Amino acid sequence: MSDDPLTASLPALRKPNEVLVMISKDKGMTAVARKLYTVLLWEAQQQMRSLGRVPEATHLFEMPLRRALLLAGSSTESRTLAQGYLREMRKMAMTWEAPGTTNGPEWRDMALLSQAAFEMRHGERLVQWAFPPDLIKALLDPKLWTLQDLPILARLESYGAIALYDICSRYKNNPSGVTNRASPAWWVSALSSSPKKREWRKVKNESVLAAIAEINEKSDIEVELLEHRQGRAVTEVQFAVRKKRQDKGGPTTSDAAWAAVDAANAGLATQPTRVRQAAEGLGLQDAQLAPLVAQYSEDRLVRALLDTRARVQRTDLSPVRNPLMYLMSLLDPRAAEASPRVTEPAPAERAPREMAVPAPAVVVDATEAARRERFDRAVAEIAHLPAPVRAGLLQVLSAQLREKGLLTPSIAKRVREGDWTSPLLKAEMVKLYLAQQPEPAIEP
Repeated sequence: MSDDPLTASLPALRKPNEVLVMISKDKGMTAVARKLYTVLLWEAQQQMRSLGRVPEATHLFEMPLRRALLLAGSSTESRTLAQGYLREMRKMAMTWEAPGTTNGPEWRDMALLSQAAFEMRHGERLVQWAFPPDLIKALLDPKLWTLQDLPILARLESYGAIALYDICSRYKNNPSGVTNRASPAWWVSALSSSPKKREWRKVKNESVLAAIAEINEKSDIEVELLEHRQGRAVTEVQFAVRKKRQDKGGPTTSDAAWAAVDAANAGLATQPTRVRQAAEGLGLQDAQLAPLVAQYSEDRLVRALLDTRARVQRTDLSPVRNPLMYLMSLLDPRAAEASPRVTEPAPAERAPREMAVPAPAVVVDATEAARRERFDRAVAEIAHLPAPVRAGLLQVLSAQLREKGLLTPSIAKRVREGDWTSPLLKAEMVKLYLAQQPEPAIEP
């Protein structure tokens, strides 16, 4: 075994799902103690797999204390500190939960360790421990488990990041891409080292957002907070989870799009007159115009803007619901083919308004199916936009989220990468895209 366990090739821990969530009932637990406990679980599992059976009731697992602390990411080999960590485990009564399970144990109440000791052998200090019987059985043959790599866990430093990673790592291969959905109070208990009851808002601002940033920077997954509200109140919380994409090197399409936006913004700042004058009255922001400045000549863009403005002002034709998409249909015919919203109205629609017989006004509540259809149609149209135009929309969305205090580090990173497909960003992107239309914005 390598002296540096963080670079050694170690088997992954098949962590039983029923031990992913630890909710303290009385006393708290430190971050290092929680990581050390995971190391003890891992070592016991390796020893039992070699043994091939459940050990006798009097059996004590053991390993060198120095190695256990290093695997837990601890920079100290202090016997006194290690004793403190083990005492935390011995004294702590925990409720174990497997969130979202449909088969198997969902709740258990037990101590972390049944016994703990140090023993000197050939000048080396060993740590010895025993687990409750049910936990030993679950470690040897877990029915539902989550694979975890100790080197990744060792990099995490805060308790909130460790607890959140434990939960989110279960869902990194789940097609839904989201964790269980639970009340804010449940998440406060699951992500806190102390049983003290606190407000979700305070815990989120003090530790959860920092934990998300730490996981996204140091682990193999990316996590995003999803809050479900009724009015202003947060009623349920969950997290979006995905594996990190491999960096293949070189500039990506989104990198090029953002470079074009940045360059065009500089151009608008120095020579804005013709483009901005032509765009007056269309409700287009600089961030939406900037990628078009980068992609098309000034004369062509100005002509298209003037034609769009003239079309918008026509009262004898059906109204233009989305000036940006109509503009794109003039600049790039492929955009018109991809989106039926921006095509010219059919001849029947061109009849003068005074000749039309108004139909009785009927108010019908939109069904969920209709809202979903509209949402999916908007997603398809956004996907067909040229990359610079999507980048411009994302730039506007980024500014809006920043004003609302919702631009977390993970969301900001996705915006910079041009990735709008996460549940939160997709919903906000659709709202922004539909905001220029007279139809009410949907609530996906």
